[in-house]
Amino acid sequence: MPTVSGVPNLNDAQKKQPASIIINEYCWLWLNRDGTPTTLTKKVYADLLGPESTTDQRRLTYARTLAALTEFWRTHRQCAGVLNFCGLGYSRDGAAERPLGGATSDNFIDLEKLVYEPFFEKYIRDAFDPVGVMLDVWAETLPAESDQTFKAVVINDLPADFAGVLRLNLTRDGKTVAEQKQDCKVPGFGRAEFSCTMKLPAEQGSYTLIAERIDSQGKAVRSLRDFKAVTPK
Repeated sequence: MPTVSGVPNLNDAQKKQPASIIINEYCWLWLNRDGTPTTLTKKVYADLLGPESTTDQRRLTYARTLAALTEFWRTHRQCAGVLNFCGLGYSRDGAAERPLGGATSDNFIDLEKLVYEPFFEKYIRDAFDPVGVMLDVWAETLPAESDQTFKAVVINDLPADFAGVLRLNLTRDGKTVAEQKQDCKVPGFGRAEFSCTMKLPAEQGSYTLIAERIDSQGKAVRSLRDFKAVTPK
């Protein structure tokens, strides 16, 4: 992701048009409503998680990845619209090949009651919040006991200015090991970048970095990134 342009790819003919860009399909990690891969995503999940992945592992991977990509395209401010595909579609048995088996799917687990898959609802709700936040952090490994400067971007799709707090938490196994806070102000329809420097723990292992923008009523919207702290060779 650090090498991906915030401007979507266009062909030469499109580049000549003074038209707005709308992204409507950008993740390609669809799961059927029962959590099984679709015909298009069987190999993807096998590569990402192995052949014995669980339903929860797949659903969490889908939700967290879609959230990060949504944050990326929204905060770069190069698109008139960022739309998740698809809001309401079909869900067919992924074991069968097309056309009997489904290629895509929506994110409901109970269509009659309009119940979203819980991981999807938890992470995608924040990713599409009008005052959104993105951790511009993409490394899978970082050196243990090193000083790291982390950047966060906050956008405001509302006409009123936003004033609150930006909190950065470094966690391990759900427990905070480091925290920093700073004022967060973003003008209406604006964008602001923030950064902070943290010293990573000496202990190697898996960590989660969480950026939270918190409004005056205490509502928090989060962006999360996982990485491993390793000892440099």
